[in-house]
Amino acid sequence: MNFSEFTNPEHWFGGFYELSIEFHPVGDNKRLNQALIALQNFKFFNGLWKERQDFQLNSITLPINIDDERVNPFYGTLILSDGNTLPCLISVIKIEGESDWLDISIPQATLEQFYPYKYPLTKELNTWLAKVDEILIRIAETIYNHSPFELAMIGEEISGYTNQEEFTLVDSGRITCILPIRLHKCLGIQEKGEELSKQLRLFR
Repeated sequence: MNFSEFTNPEHWFGGFYELSIEFHPVGDNKRLNQALIALQNFKFFNGLWKERQDFQLNSITLPINIDDERVNPFYGTLILSDGNTLPCLISVIKIEGESDWLDISIPQATLEQFYPYKYPLTKELNTWLAKVDEILIRIAETIYNHSPFELAMIGEEISGYTNQEEFTLVDSGRITCILPIRLHKCLGIQEKGEELSKQLRLFR
């Protein structure tokens, strides 16, 4: 991916396919910074650029001051196992009285450029989504190993779908999600799904 491809506004138009990670209780900027450091050090990620125009320039210096009551956006790229490099938006979201969130969002306009995209964006119609999920799952697992979270969800516009307090057994069968031991034990599904590291379980 070159500069013109990365910065082209048409490649950022429309919705996103996302990894959304919840951190609770709120206000722990150390946990958020540890998550960003884990992402920045992930082998198949490049970036944490402040602006799209900073593509392939120096990344931001971590840790950072994270402002309350706002979305803190950054940019990067992901290298998938099929060799494709995709742009992504990284958002640190803090809202008073709610959980803190780290979202990694891939523009669907870019997915249409690289893959035989069919809507609705289901895995049955878009088998290539397995490659996208693969790297997002690995990122979530890597982040958890450095900064444990309460819930991770993967999907189209998945940010804001639910949270760890409202998450149900139905949700675990409806979306792709990664649950820490506390949550999957609470739901009584610790023997279901796929086992990851650190007693995480993947449901999809």
